Amino acid sequence: MRLTDLSIRKLLLLPSGQKIQYDDGLPGFGVRISQKSKAFIVTYGKDRKRKTLGKFPDMSLSDARKAAKRILAHQTPYNTSFSYSDASEDFLEASKLKNRSTTYGEYKRYLNAYETSKKLEDISRRDIQEHLKMYSDMPSSYAHALTAFKVFFNWAIRHEMCEKHPLAGERAVMPKARERVLTTDEIKEIWNYEFTPFSNILKLLIVTGQRRGEIASLHSNWINEDVIIFPEDVMKNKKSHTLPVGELTKQFLKGEGLLFGNTKGTSFSGWSKAKIRIDKNVKIPDWTIHDIRRTFSTIHAELGTPVHVTEKLLAHSSGTISGVAAVYNRHTYLKEMRDAVAKYEKFISKLIAI
Repeated sequence: MRLTDLSIRKLLLLPSGQKIQYDDGLPGFGVRISQKSKAFIVTYGKDRKRKTLGKFPDMSLSDARKAAKRILAHQTPYNTSFSYSDASEDFLEASKLKNRSTTYGEYKRYLNAYETSKKLEDISRRDIQEHLKMYSDMPSSYAHALTAFKVFFNWAIRHEMCEKHPLAGERAVMPKARERVLTTDEIKEIWNYEFTPFSNILKLLIVTGQRRGEIASLHSNWINEDVIIFPEDVMKNKKSHTLPVGELTKQFLKGEGLLFGNTKGTSFSGWSKAKIRIDKNVKIPDWTIHDIRRTFSTIHAELGTPVHVTEKLLAHSSGTISGVAAVYNRHTYLKEMRDAVAKYEKFISKLIAI
């Protein structure tokens, strides 16, 4: 069929996969329909190379047809109009069809964590490096995030969405493991910061010591009286985790449905903007969100909590009870964990009341 604005609008998004509806009036020009979007494409050259021109309706049919004609006339196919958000969305759609679900999930996690309004071509090495600092105390996550960006930009170049690779030659050199522990004054400053929902996430990180992804995904269905039961799919060690909570923690566990996500059922993801915002308001030198977890463990040591109980609270899969001992020791340590939580919450309550 000959593509018109009306005919394109009538094309329905697909439940899965993608297909291309070519234009009868201009061979090689068409619209790719997927689960989330419609995008103009052109197929050209002896090797039938395919290029994405832009998304409908952000790009008009008239402009898309003109761009396709230029390409088919052997003019430069390069286009600088792609934003990072559009390009990464296209990449993830392609990745979902091509890669294993775990690989796709990793790409989605790390690429969606980066928020920018820049065009793809304008993103610099420094931009990505600044973003990757959020993983500076998580060497494994740092390496995985860097790999995701390198794969994404390689794909973008192949699809002629940008000309240069901002991470060309960049190696996944692991940053030195951090040892930063927050002071009691710094904990209090972070506690007193208010900008929901991020500030409530920070408070829960302080009182529970959990990883930020676990708290950011927190759902009311996981809360059962005085415990939170984290499902295995959100845990780093892929094992469900039962965490006892006290009255201080319960203050931030009220509400229906997702506590920090959105109506689409995804967890809080605005980490970069939220961290920049708090750093403008709370003057704490050289700190990361993961420092809160390290501080939680340190305070428990100071309060006399046995190491194996602290590790149970933190859901560490290895540590003092591991190997053969972990196989035969089926004690949950729930009572010991409750006692430790009560002592820790009492400490934090006194601290924030000062």
